[in-house]
Amino acid sequence: MIGGAHASLRRVSVRSAYAQQRATSAPLDPPDDHGGRTEVSAREDAEPRPTSTVADAARDCALLTRARAVAAFVGPGRPVTAKAVLRRADIPAACAAAELPDPGRVVSAAHVPALHRAWTAAQGAGLLTVGVTRACAAATTDDPPGQWRHGLTAVLRAESDDPERRSAMLVCAAALDVLTTSPGLPDPRFGDAVEGLLDLLPLRDQMTVGHAFRRGLLPETGALEVLAECGALDPLTRTVTPLGRWARPELDHQPAPRTTWTGDDVLELRIDLDRFRPPVWRRVRLPATTTLTKLHEIIQILFEWDGDHLHVFTADGRHYADPFFDLEECAASDQLTLADALPRAGARLSYRYDLGDCWDHTVLLETGGPAAPTRPTCIGGRGDAPVEDRPDEHPPPRPLDLPALDRALARRVSRG
Repeated sequence: MIGGAHASLRRVSVRSAYAQQRATSAPLDPPDDHGGRTEVSAREDAEPRPTSTVADAARDCALLTRARAVAAFVGPGRPVTAKAVLRRADIPAACAAAELPDPGRVVSAAHVPALHRAWTAAQGAGLLTVGVTRACAAATTDDPPGQWRHGLTAVLRAESDDPERRSAMLVCAAALDVLTTSPGLPDPRFGDAVEGLLDLLPLRDQMTVGHAFRRGLLPETGALEVLAECGALDPLTRTVTPLGRWARPELDHQPAPRTTWTGDDVLELRIDLDRFRPPVWRRVRLPATTTLTKLHEIIQILFEWDGDHLHVFTADGRHYADPFFDLEECAASDQLTLADALPRAGARLSYRYDLGDCWDHTVLLETGGPAAPTRPTCIGGRGDAPVEDRPDEHPPPRPLDLPALDRALARRVSRG
């Protein structure tokens, strides 16, 4: 806690302003029922455009520069691992492309922080699409401030380890507030001042800020690192840049996903059963308005599960389950649609069926767009479905029969 000579830092004018801004701590406004425009996007239209200085700073910051370099390295296609990152063999070349030092021998590309932030920012900014086995660069409009906002949001959500993925955003906002009021504030006074502002948050947010950065960094240390990389502050002088001043209110309102499907769109999903060799997967087309509850029923049909066990979805760090069972820390699965859970091609979520045996699935959105009204349709797959409850050590698999699976989906639709 802050004491003695440092106590005045908690009484500066930013404290009351911060308390007023953060008291409600409202989450991101959800898309409307039809997947159309949101309150966030309407608010974006009402806000003034950033100046050319801010736009240039966004384009030239280290985070977006590295994100573009990684996307260019990937080009028309590079293989990815089961964890949706570059293979170890590609790490040195990817680091060289992004002008990062060779990290030497590492277990995964996700263990190279600067490279992984660039990879994550490239996906959030719409520069990169990651599929089941390959990633490819994506065509995108030249909108540096928009790419910056979406890229930084993706990075901060990935860094956060709290259920709502907001903790890194909260800490970065507090760090900018401190350095706006007290430029150049050194350690440990900077850390004390950030802590003082975070103490003004609602209790539920105070409980999460310790989870702001996954690598075990102190919250204020992680904030300085990320804010410097994205060009929001000068790390040498610890002063907030024009980009940082423009960005500060943006941190209070996370941007809506870059792609929002409408109620008329149809999404094509590939659903893989994890940890199986050879692979076992199914491909299905579904309306974007399908809820996770309905997706659960569809997965049960596609993999011929018996439906006798609990299940949990995990989308963007949050858990969803059947509200009837009131599972701890799980939101209701009938309240989230595929349009919201999978906002763009390459997005994915996980599905665990049977919380004891843990049949884990990865659900990947491969593509989507306008289409004629359609029922859930199975259009591809590979691998026989395993027997659910393992009656013996080597149970016979159930042979893949795609027409039969599609007929079963049609029967489910007819039952309503």
